[in-house]
Amino acid sequence: MIKFKINKEMGENLTAVQLQEYYRNKLDRREKSRLLKYLMIQFDYSYASIQAKMSGLLSMNKRDEILIGEVVKEEKWKQ
Repeated sequence: MIKFKINKEMGENLTAVQLQEYYRNKLDRREKSRLLKYLMIQFDYSYASIQAKMSGLLSMNKRDEILIGEVVKEEKWKQ
């Protein structure tokens, strides 16, 4: 298993693998739901595509990595 720790001061973007590991291992069911709902509302993702990307069934493009990485680093869905 990949060890993953979010550092809010990180200068680099999170990779797709790091985001998927975070989604898979660090979030409980309620937090996953809140994150997906936030991404659907703010960035107009469809539920099926964003859930598949976060689960690793579909690959993320660079835009997805940057947008979702910023949301995760700043924990915007919790605000």
